[in-house]
Amino acid sequence: MKVKIRLDTMKDIQNFVKITISSGAERIVVTDGNGMVVNAKSVLGMMYAMEFDELYCESDKDIYTAIKDFVIE
Repeated sequence: MKVKIRLDTMKDIQNFVKITISSGAERIVVTDGNGMVVNAKSVLGMMYAMEFDELYCESDKDIYTAIKDFVIE
């Protein structure tokens, strides 16, 4: 699964990380689409990702319903 997401605030990051940790998926990363990748289960990694131009969430499981509030259609 790969979807474009938006995280604007530190609260968004905290909520997103909490969701990814409890999702049950083993591999969840956030990428900029150009090779930069961070672990979506890491608050520090997600803070770094705020520097990316675009954010894409990639997961080994379908977690769309869990993160739908952050998905950009």
